Amino acid sequence: MENRPTRRILARMLGSLPLINHYVRRLGIMEAIDTHCPSRGNAHLTHAQAAVAIIANRLSCPGALYRLIHWAREYALDEIWDIDPERLNDDRLARCLDALAEHGETIQGEVALAAVREFNLNVSQLHGDVTSVVLEGQYAEDEAPGPRPAFGYGGQQGCKQFRVVEITSLDGLVPLWHRTHDGNKPDVGMVVAEMEALRKHVAMDETLVVGDSKLLTQELLPRLRARGWGFLAPLPHNPALDQQYLELPADGWEPLEYVPRSQEKWPAEERSQYRGQSVLETWTHPETGETETFRKVFIHSSALAAQQYRLRHRRIVKACAELNELIAKLPRGARKMSPARVEARALVVLDRHHVRSFFALAVTPAEEYPELEWRLDEEALARAQRLDGYYVLLTTLLEASKTAVLSRWKPQILTERRFSDWKGPLRVRPVFLNTPQRIAALILLLHLALLIYSLLEREARRRLEACGKTKYPRLLAGHVDAVPTGENILRLFQNLLLVIEEGQHGRSCWVNFHTREQEGLWKFLGIQTPSGWQPV
Repeated sequence: MENRPTRRILARMLGSLPLINHYVRRLGIMEAIDTHCPSRGNAHLTHAQAAVAIIANRLSCPGALYRLIHWAREYALDEIWDIDPERLNDDRLARCLDALAEHGETIQGEVALAAVREFNLNVSQLHGDVTSVVLEGQYAEDEAPGPRPAFGYGGQQGCKQFRVVEITSLDGLVPLWHRTHDGNKPDVGMVVAEMEALRKHVAMDETLVVGDSKLLTQELLPRLRARGWGFLAPLPHNPALDQQYLELPADGWEPLEYVPRSQEKWPAEERSQYRGQSVLETWTHPETGETETFRKVFIHSSALAAQQYRLRHRRIVKACAELNELIAKLPRGARKMSPARVEARALVVLDRHHVRSFFALAVTPAEEYPELEWRLDEEALARAQRLDGYYVLLTTLLEASKTAVLSRWKPQILTERRFSDWKGPLRVRPVFLNTPQRIAALILLLHLALLIYSLLEREARRRLEACGKTKYPRLLAGHVDAVPTGENILRLFQNLLLVIEEGQHGRSCWVNFHTREQEGLWKFLGIQTPSGWQPV
């Protein structure tokens, strides 16, 4: 009988792993982890390999860590990173997270510097924001160093949480730095502290720091100015600021040429209208007594004014209905309520809808039951309406136009989109870990995954811009042109296969593109095919 050569054909899920590896290499993630978290000489997998497996899982098919081994068995981790899937058990992942927890700041600092240098990121304007990561389960008090889960602002009732800060560049909304804090830590000071931590790794001497109203306090302003950083942030509303706004000269308002991106294709008469006025103010350093001039830019938005008016109207209508319902129930009460009790019930209604200042209540004692009367305070309503739609930006940008100041602050709202990506496509939850240190290390890896996700999106858009386009053809559902996002790029490659042929002459690999769109985007993004692989 003729001897036939042994030949075997295998197929592994490849998905977006080559794209992920492209950015892992350029950012030097594995090298940074190997340098600061070296593994034992007899280890079957390094900490860097285990960490990259977690990052790749979140970017391709996110799931809980206990299911990572099942995902790894189906994907070509061995061919990309020389990772044996069977080694990715719970103990190996836990040891990786324990090692990262000790050196996370240094690792992410080196990766941030690599991102700025490798991708030529502009860090002249950085945005900071804070979010909550809600945990499930019980976490005992732990004296070990690191963040501690706690009940706090922004979380779900009955669940502990962590507070996480992200520092994002305006250039591509790329997250460069993060830190996990105690769940009950207040937001004030967090952004500035993390800017200072990032500054140890990335030069940012002339950076404009943009944040929310918690960025500017008498304690934080000296720290910002001591480092030469400019700032731009809204001031919280207060009675004095409201009065200053109402006293601005009517002829001082200037139309601003800002157009929201979502309204660029709208007719001019349907777009939101913005107006602005500037006021210079002197600030005195609380320690040195030196003075400096800052600028208040008062902004009025027609869209915001309409939104606030509608919201207040809905609340008042609901409060009126509930007050009338309370009045109707008074004669039918099973027992007579005191006037104080009736007034308290009415105030609960008004406070629930946040409209107490717009109502005047009168409770009159009577023989059978107290009588409740209410009326709207028209003067208070008129004053509230005059205040609709305004906010104030405090900044060191003294020479920039009011339109330019508004344009530089508006992306702060977009930075929240990165938290949406983090909690949506990358699925920061659910968390099935039992120590805060490991959770903080997992959040570090999710931060690095979000960094890759954002750089992929930025690179695709920059390449399109160089071609004079904003949308990539047939990106959605194989036939719809769309603006590239990290999510729709990764989704396009989710069913990509690696075909492996093993025979007597060795092993060959082919990338099996299912569609022309996959192959076209692969080449468009400049993804390098591993040595020896061939597209088919």
